[in-house]
Amino acid sequence: MKFRNLGYSLVGMVSLFGLSAPAGATFIEAGDAGDSTATAVNVYGANRIEGVLNANPFGPDDFDLVDLFRIKIGSPSKFMASTGDGSNAFLLADPVLYLFDSTGMAVVMNDDADGSQSMLMGLPMGYGSGFYFLGISFAGVEPTDGTDPLFDVFGSGAVLSANALGGWQGDPLTPNFDIPGWYAIDLVGVPEPGSLALLALGLLGAAATRRKRTATV
Repeated sequence: MKFRNLGYSLVGMVSLFGLSAPAGATFIEAGDAGDSTATAVNVYGANRIEGVLNANPFGPDDFDLVDLFRIKIGSPSKFMASTGDGSNAFLLADPVLYLFDSTGMAVVMNDDADGSQSMLMGLPMGYGSGFYFLGISFAGVEPTDGTDPLFDVFGSGAVLSANALGGWQGDPLTPNFDIPGWYAIDLVGVPEPGSLALLALGLLGAAATRRKRTATV
């Protein structure tokens, strides 16, 4: 489990139930977010996602090169996803962001918009509000349609394939990629949570508090 405290763990639980996190909330990955549209983790309402990638070549089953999240974009023109400005040495040095539509078709990607960090700003013409898949990976790891690359990753970043996401290929280029790499994705243009989600979060918090008190009696 990668929750840092009870408050964040409740945000993650609400998201798993398909509800919204409170405005300004951080969603923290628990376990592995997966790397396909079938295994992506739902994140609703949070304006920050934190998680970890791991490409440790020395341990079995430690490879985790990509995380994929299903998000809802409410304001296409204002949408932004950013991994920061590189000033936080604790975070992954060279991540790449990918965006796919609700069917897994490639939409837009970015690598090294701000030094070695990545940023997506606005959706391309023709794309509206709705559900999308947001992926983050080590540099050097790219999405494919099962055979061919979806983006011109090492060139213009343009979409190359009209097919949906079918897998990933390549090896991390990030220095010291053999240790866990924490990342943070800040989001703009995602919907605000509804009152039902806030009520659910409050109930979960109250229940967790009661359990904690009972355990310490």
